[in-house]
Amino acid sequence: MLVATPLLTVSLLIAMSSSSTAKAVAPRQPVAPWPLALPPQDGNLRALAEAKGAGRFFSVWAKLATTNLAEVKPEAGEAGWTVFTISDEAWLDVVPQGPVDPLELDPVLQRLVVATQLVLGHLDLTVPSTTKTVGGRTLVLKIRPDGQLVANDVPVKMVTGEGKNQLCVLEKLLFIRPEDVEIGVERVRGTST
Repeated sequence: MLVATPLLTVSLLIAMSSSSTAKAVAPRQPVAPWPLALPPQDGNLRALAEAKGAGRFFSVWAKLATTNLAEVKPEAGEAGWTVFTISDEAWLDVVPQGPVDPLELDPVLQRLVVATQLVLGHLDLTVPSTTKTVGGRTLVLKIRPDGQLVANDVPVKMVTGEGKNQLCVLEKLLFIRPEDVEIGVERVRGTST
C-alpha cells in the first residue's frame, strides 16, 4: 500500500512532468469569434506601412482573408480600425528564417496574429483608454508622463495613419508566444500532433 505524502506527491509530479525532449503544445489561447470578421484593408495605409518597414502584418491579414477562418465584412471597417504590430525587422526575430514561414503558410497562426493585433473603430491615441482586439484581447493604452504612448506597457515606436485607419508599431510583440510560432512551423511541416 502506497501512502501519499507531500514529498512523495511532489516527487511524482516532478517525475511525471519531466521529459527528455521538449515538445511544443497547442496554444491554449482561445480567439473568438469564429470566423473572424475583418474589415477590408486600406491599400493606402498598407503602402505607407510597407514604406516605413511595417508591412508584414498586412500580408498576414491578406493571406488570412482568403481562408475560411475569417471573412471580410465591409461594414466592419466603416468606423475605421487600428493595428498594433511590430516592425518587419522585429518579425524576423520572432519567426525563424528558412523555407517554412508560418506567417505566410499557417492560417491558424495568421488568425491569431490578426485577432490579437487589429482593433475595430477609431481610437483616440491622445487619451488613455482600454479596448479589445477583434479576437477579444484587452489593450490598455496609456500616455506616460514623458508623452510616450504605451499599449499594455509596451512603448509605441511609431504611429501613422490614413484617414480613419491607424498603424501603431510596438517595441515588442503582444499576445503571441514563441510556442505559438513553433506550433505554426510544425503545422506547415505536417509534424504537428
